[in-house]
Amino acid sequence: MGSYEILGSQKGEPAALLLAIDVSASALRGGHLEFVTEQIHSLLTSLNRQDGDAPSDVRVGLMTYDGRIHLYDLSPALSRPHMLVITETDDLQLPVREGLLVSLRDCMDSIDSVLRLIPQFSAECDDSGGVPAELPVKAALAILQALSCPGKLLIFHTASLMEMGHANSPSSSGFFGSSKPKSIFQPSEPAVSLAQECVRQGCGVHLFVLSQQDVGGAWPGHIPYLTGGALHTYGHLQGELDKERFSADLKRTVETDTGYKAELRIFVSSDLRVSGCYGLFLPGPSPALVALATLDRRTTLAVELSHTRGLDETRGAAIQTALTYSTRTGDRRTRVHTLTLRCSRHLQDAFRHCQAQTLLTFYCKKRFFPWSTCADMVFRAQNSPIVLCGAGAPSTGDAGGTSDGGDGSVGILPQTLLLCLGVCWTGENTRYRLELFQK
Repeated sequence: MGSYEILGSQKGEPAALLLAIDVSASALRGGHLEFVTEQIHSLLTSLNRQDGDAPSDVRVGLMTYDGRIHLYDLSPALSRPHMLVITETDDLQLPVREGLLVSLRDCMDSIDSVLRLIPQFSAECDDSGGVPAELPVKAALAILQALSCPGKLLIFHTASLMEMGHANSPSSSGFFGSSKPKSIFQPSEPAVSLAQECVRQGCGVHLFVLSQQDVGGAWPGHIPYLTGGALHTYGHLQGELDKERFSADLKRTVETDTGYKAELRIFVSSDLRVSGCYGLFLPGPSPALVALATLDRRTTLAVELSHTRGLDETRGAAIQTALTYSTRTGDRRTRVHTLTLRCSRHLQDAFRHCQAQTLLTFYCKKRFFPWSTCADMVFRAQNSPIVLCGAGAPSTGDAGGTSDGGDGSVGILPQTLLLCLGVCWTGENTRYRLELFQK
């Protein structure tokens, strides 16, 4: 029916860009810090050369960490940047606020000097037990909260990963080294709590893991995925393909147009209700209201609508979505989409008029979401195709009541759906989920 966008009267703080670089002993031994800092410098330099309404005026912050947090005062009034070391990371307090986020055009020289020195750092902390990846997330949240602004956090991590909430017990990061029951890829309570803080502040976390990690229970993808960010993994950045992929991922992450502190509301016509919403976000009390830390053009959600009685086929069903978000410059906007869908009591009409790719994507998201256990995923994978098989079987009644489209497409759908689910579950970073369950 139409779309429009409303510009809010109040303007918030513009978004910031925070960079966190692991300088632990593992990172310094890896030999890739020089390449990483060169790529960061090259990207920031290209942004600084852009004119007009471009990211050249974005506020940038820089930190390093090795079990401690090193913040940098990038104030242009200083002759050189000052390092501020925070050792008490449990109750993190910022020593200063000024200079932690500075416009890129004003602090490019300071950032350049810090990036040149990072590969020459000497290891001062023992990282044999690993370095918690949530450490820079907490520091970034403290900075963004102090300055009341959203932003992107890019973490370049090398040390062994640690399970959240077990910073003092390195052995807890292993999946097989403990008798305590564990759920594969289920976010822990500390991870969920930290992700909720990121959503409230509008902080999207992008994690670049620069070393090959051992398989264990400390999976680092929860906070990036639940905040609209991403997880990128590389094998020590030794090969040219890894280096090219890292450069492309870094450039895309920084330059992608992003919305912050987003809130999605879904409205439907009478006799309909929103019964489910599936995707990478933290579920709230109502499926018709979704809060997101960040979103971009790749963000997708699957919405499930249900009805308790028959719908009027002549009127169809009306759906309206209202997305409120903040732009990079701090403008608060609300984008409204309204559409009507046809209704039919015949299954063949539903599959004839829908997009097969959209249908398969919806079922993949519904059957596979972050809060599922292995047993739940297997049950849903087996149950959903069985139901569709029954619905897709040819009817012995009149032609109007048949469920087969005549071309065999409906009959093939359950097998296609099962195949799609199987491929989705055996992809990158999830390869051993079903294997562990079957064993």
